[in-house]
Amino acid sequence: MWVTETAIPPMIICSIVAVVLFVQFYLRHQIKYIVGCLVMTGAIVGFYFLEQSIITERERVEADLYGLISAFENKEVEPTLSYFSPRAEGLRRLVRTALNLVTINGQLRITDVMTELKSENSIATTHFRANGAATFGGISGSSPTRWELTWQKMGGEWKVTKASRLNPITGETLHVMSR
Repeated sequence: MWVTETAIPPMIICSIVAVVLFVQFYLRHQIKYIVGCLVMTGAIVGFYFLEQSIITERERVEADLYGLISAFENKEVEPTLSYFSPRAEGLRRLVRTALNLVTINGQLRITDVMTELKSENSIATTHFRANGAATFGGISGSSPTRWELTWQKMGGEWKVTKASRLNPITGETLHVMSR
């Protein structure tokens, strides 16, 4: 398990140590300082590649969020439904209806993504904003939306068990298909 969500803090610490060692080398001309500087530079590169190789549960949930949104944008029924829990049959019916009624014009812009893990990383809540143009019931327009999805880990995969549409300003819960 990685100590931080990102490798930036250890990379900054190694950078500071490398600069201090380089200054010491410049002042004293002792080879041990330049060797230490090179070791710290190697550690920076190592931390970068280590961070790239470790995928946290939060990153997995966010990757699934973007996959779900892409499948929905492209009106891919089965790939979209594969992100939803088989036990959430009402939600799956609602998604199937939305796929038939809503057409995304262009690409959605996803912002303000926040993911919180709970219950020993078996439940996640993702809060995000989706902005873009869509056609719904023959009416085209652009409207900001705000969503909260609850995910549960099932058989090693993250599945949506609950979806709430929120008022973009107040955060109050709205009906998912309301205007």
